[in-house]
Amino acid sequence: MHKIEVKMLGPIEHCVCGIKNFTVFTGPQSNGKSTVAKAIYFFRTIKQDILTIMQQGGPAVVTQNKAAKWSHTLQQRLRNKFLELFGTSWIMPLDMFMLYTFKEGIWVRVYLTEDPINYDKNYVQVAFSEKIEDYLYDLDQQIFSDVTGKQLEMKERALAKLFDDPYETVFIPAGRNLITLLSTQLNYIFTSLENTQLRSIDYITRRYTELILKLKPLFKDDYEQIIFSAENDLEQEKKYKRHKTAIRMLLERERAILSGSYRNVDGEERLYIDQRRFVKINFASSGQQEIVWVFNLLFYYLLEDKKVFLILEEPESHLFPDSQQGVGEILSLFANEGNQVLVTTHSPYILGTFNYLLLAGQTDKTTEANVKNVLHKRYWLSPKELSAFFVSNGSLISAVDENDNLVLIQNELIDSASERINKTSDSIIDFIYSEESKEEV
Repeated sequence: MHKIEVKMLGPIEHCVCGIKNFTVFTGPQSNGKSTVAKAIYFFRTIKQDILTIMQQGGPAVVTQNKAAKWSHTLQQRLRNKFLELFGTSWIMPLDMFMLYTFKEGIWVRVYLTEDPINYDKNYVQVAFSEKIEDYLYDLDQQIFSDVTGKQLEMKERALAKLFDDPYETVFIPAGRNLITLLSTQLNYIFTSLENTQLRSIDYITRRYTELILKLKPLFKDDYEQIIFSAENDLEQEKKYKRHKTAIRMLLERERAILSGSYRNVDGEERLYIDQRRFVKINFASSGQQEIVWVFNLLFYYLLEDKKVFLILEEPESHLFPDSQQGVGEILSLFANEGNQVLVTTHSPYILGTFNYLLLAGQTDKTTEANVKNVLHKRYWLSPKELSAFFVSNGSLISAVDENDNLVLIQNELIDSASERINKTSDSIIDFIYSEESKEEV
């Protein structure tokens, strides 16, 4: 289990949390859920930072300095990434730090140091554990002027082993409907802006948009046609078979929630209601715009049999409660196919869904068959794979309740607003009826 510690970053004063296969953050807005999620993303994408430097030709090419070393080049890349994710370090307290432990002896730490002349300015520093430094020193002895695809695959496997992380990290941010709304303009925006202008776009949003632009052409056909093509390609069919049932279940939910089928036709994103009728994605409902690329990405990664660590913010956005329930089940399904999921949510429907999935995952042999008739086993959540946290007042507290020999997310954290609403309603009703009683007397 990976572990992250964050201190004095944004609204977070101090927190430590373990990251399991299924991790949930809930709590009031502006209390730090996204801050911790971004911090985790920062560390989990270090592997990709290293691979990118390799693809660019190594430190000498990246820095235009023949004497450049791997450790220094990677540190500089991570400093820049930190600033793009969290903003200027000059206004941060000097005791800010982040520490991510991948496994014993493998960690990365980010902290600040004070400018010896301008005391009001702090600078970002990055430290690697000794084993990571040893790995980077070994890279200094290698040449990366012409890295082949096979060599890159070998390096990727070595990094997965070093960091105990075989997953590709994908962050799907909140506010997805705006990106979908600008569907037809995205290519123009990203090709016309200069690098300095692109950097002004939120780092997570930029990476998510780049991912969408890369994958759009793969969806020129609907899911059924893509599946048909996969079944008739020997190499692709091997991948598809591993997740065939899950893909079919995903397809069923996509139709129910989107009320249509997605296709990208000549660069125009559409939701087909039937074979002929369609709605352009920028004219679809806000709920459809929010969720369409969540479905597309889950479908793509299952079809390609890629291991993914998915960070998803607010899956409930603009969705009716029935649809929120369906999305909650799909996220559990995706995790059960060998992936990892981290969800930030405000929704009692999403959290309530996770709870009955957890209940199903704790079914014993005597009742398992009956529960299977109600809920497909691929949706069940294992309590051993779950970590859940309530983010508030600058810290994280466990949201897991283990009373009565059952592991669940605490009900009082799920929907305290409903309790207050009901109490207020009851008080008003009592007042109304008491006034009526007085009038009758």
